[in-house]
Amino acid sequence: MAKLYDVTFSFDPAQAGVDVENVFLQGEFLFYKTNLTGHTDETGMVENDPKYPPAQYEEGMASIGGQYLEELKKNEDGLYELTLKLPAGSYIYNFAVNAELADPDPNDPMSAFRSMTLADGSRKVFTKAEGKNIVMKDPANLPQIPSVSGSIPGSVCFVGTPQECRRIPIEDPKKRGTTTYLSYTDIDGKAQSVCVYLPAGFDKTKTYPLILVSHGGGGNEAEWTTQGNIDNVMDNLIAEGKTKEAIMVMMNNTIFSRGFANWDYEAIYRNIEECILPLIEKVFPVSKKREERAFCGLSMGSMTTLYMYYHRTPMYKYYGAFSGGVAPGNPNFSLDAPELKDSVLMIGSGEEDMAYNERDIGVPPTIRAIQAKGLTCYPYFVTGSHDWFCWPAMFEHFADSILWK
Repeated sequence: MAKLYDVTFSFDPAQAGVDVENVFLQGEFLFYKTNLTGHTDETGMVENDPKYPPAQYEEGMASIGGQYLEELKKNEDGLYELTLKLPAGSYIYNFAVNAELADPDPNDPMSAFRSMTLADGSRKVFTKAEGKNIVMKDPANLPQIPSVSGSIPGSVCFVGTPQECRRIPIEDPKKRGTTTYLSYTDIDGKAQSVCVYLPAGFDKTKTYPLILVSHGGGGNEAEWTTQGNIDNVMDNLIAEGKTKEAIMVMMNNTIFSRGFANWDYEAIYRNIEECILPLIEKVFPVSKKREERAFCGLSMGSMTTLYMYYHRTPMYKYYGAFSGGVAPGNPNFSLDAPELKDSVLMIGSGEEDMAYNERDIGVPPTIRAIQAKGLTCYPYFVTGSHDWFCWPAMFEHFADSILWK
């Protein structure tokens, strides 16, 4: 039986900067009844199942992406408070001050993406009223703005213990790694930054395996640690002896996008190989051996991973493609590189993931094409959708069961 924790969110109206009429909690606190058992390449849904608010959580449900909205109540001390019962995990949230709600517009296709689930299961959107719907991070739990281009969409709430969820910070502070942001000049001569994870007890006299990690469309170099918490995942896995100590590098590939979902893969790999890797190799003792290098990413970063797998195979041996495919019919699809024979690819998605489709960017047709060639490919599916519940779980399996094995 999953343990549920009482989690209290509190907001001080004095920190709002405006006169406060109401305060709502807005965040990823939704659940669904998983159908992962018996999952195959031929099944899978695209967020067709109902989503349930925390009050309707049942044993066996899993977290799923989507915005939940519930009003806080003012207590006798003048603070606004709300307590939710939540299973262990990592949750992103904000406060909405002076919220004004309306029904979604059935004639507006974007209304479905902006709609939020309320405690009674109904769906609402914010109106466009001036001075209303002020969304802000928790003033008492502000995330650190990490870098030049990195941004964080909300505050992060950790619930439970690392034994229940490896995204929770490891309990022994001596076993916690560090994240550092380094500036560099990209191939266009512009200032950028990378996020670097160093394992606990980092030793400059040692040589470490290297993992390059890409975000998805519209993302940045801060997302994987601030939303995906993979620094915590690595800390816990290393401490448990489940994976090797390694250095991770997260870059910003959005700078080479021509629109949200149209990335210049050639510019990305050139920037990594001509600008980022020389910097990392100069500053940190990373291995230059192919068998000690990995590349992984989510969504558009998953497609970038597959581009590297198809076209930059001599650079890395291990690949993790999370929620994005490059299948036959896609101009970047190719299985001609001879190094593919001893490359290792893990690929998959959430079971209700929009990447779970039969298009040329779908995960199932990509898996079938690679398997038909007789190449080493490890399909892996998790609960959730195209969200930050899916991707850290996929990375955890990649680091635990695929890397360096």
